[in-house]
Amino acid sequence: MKRSFGFDVLACPRCGDRLELIALIDDPKVIRRILRHLGLPTEVPAARPARPPPLPVGRSEAWCDTDEVTAP
Repeated sequence: MKRSFGFDVLACPRCGDRLELIALIDDPKVIRRILRHLGLPTEVPAARPARPPPLPVGRSEAWCDTDEVTAP
């Protein structure tokens, strides 16, 4: 997890000692109950549309169909 998050997630933020993983919660009902208690959203947010591909190098105008693209 250190590679993914960029910091040691098992280091205590107060003293720097090692934390110990004692349980994983995987029951959706329990997870929703905990989130509700913390005042956090319990529903998965709607997926956002994908962004368009990057513009070719040297092009600054809006993206167009490949039929309209001309070589520089």
